Amino acid sequence: MTNDADMRLLVRNWGSNAPWATPEMVAYDNEDHLQGIIADAPSRVPGVPDGALTVREFSTSAGPADVCIVSPDGSITVVECKLASNSERRRMVIGQVIDYASAICVDGEATFREQWTRQRGADLAAFGEGAVEQLGRNIADGRIHLCLAVDQIDGELRRLVEYMNRITRDEITVTAVQLAYARHGTLEILIPSTYGGEIAAIKARESGQSSAWTKDSFIESIGSTSDRDIALRIFEQLEAIDERRGTHDDLLFGKRPSGGIFIYPYGLRYAPIQLWINKSGHLMAYGTWNQYTPIQHHDGYAKLALLAGLDHKSSAKGFRLADIDVDMFWAEVLRCAERINSPATEQLP
Repeated sequence: MTNDADMRLLVRNWGSNAPWATPEMVAYDNEDHLQGIIADAPSRVPGVPDGALTVREFSTSAGPADVCIVSPDGSITVVECKLASNSERRRMVIGQVIDYASAICVDGEATFREQWTRQRGADLAAFGEGAVEQLGRNIADGRIHLCLAVDQIDGELRRLVEYMNRITRDEITVTAVQLAYARHGTLEILIPSTYGGEIAAIKARESGQSSAWTKDSFIESIGSTSDRDIALRIFEQLEAIDERRGTHDDLLFGKRPSGGIFIYPYGLRYAPIQLWINKSGHLMAYGTWNQYTPIQHHDGYAKLALLAGLDHKSSAKGFRLADIDVDMFWAEVLRCAERINSPATEQLP
């Protein structure tokens, strides 16, 4: 039977007058192949931003979850991968992903972090103290997002996603991501589409319980007038930048109360800092030199770290913005953004 990917995808060499042809391969080798693509590019999963970390075959007391994702704001997504050829896909995949999520909650934060480290997951401390605190809360509260990764979304899977979003708590999302795959010679082709993200967003809006920061709610939660003024000044300086060199939004809002707000000057790919509020209500900043694997400990962070009394080759720690010259700090944030997002950086593996 010809599937949708066959019907919408034809290939030929650039400049050739040869007839258009179907790709040599229009299916995954196996589910492990799909799992690897999700683990290598987790931002394809609805609601998962750039910079998220993954572990494949993450061990839980209910068995191994195909892919476990931790986002920079401390949110957790469990992904179960199934191909259309797998007869379990429709009836068992929902049960499996719920089973793994419930096991993570029951096993607790200590077990989660132990298994993450044992399976060579990247250091979660790179996300900052606020995100790590939020991670623990999410595990304790069972706030774990569910995603079904498939090669083809059908009507039955859409029905399951709609139903699960209807019966789950407002702050939990259930989504599906379709990654149709083809290969032609040495060229790999991925056609992504998603389902459920909009449903979950509407659910959160209607309940009035969206857990993500907004600029206003973040500022209102800062405990002192002087710290609020600093945050306002940074946001105003960011908005005053007219030049766009990338496609990223200026701000990425993490989850309340402990998630951060990532700052993306010029709309570039890598954010040099995140802002967050500590338990005392103080405005804090956190450098991202441990955040992104391709630019980890990049020398472009050196002066920014030095300004905060830190070493970009070592661990990152939060620092209070009221303790440093904010104008000098912001100027260095802009320079750092340019350095870590330079064309040479883009060539890194």
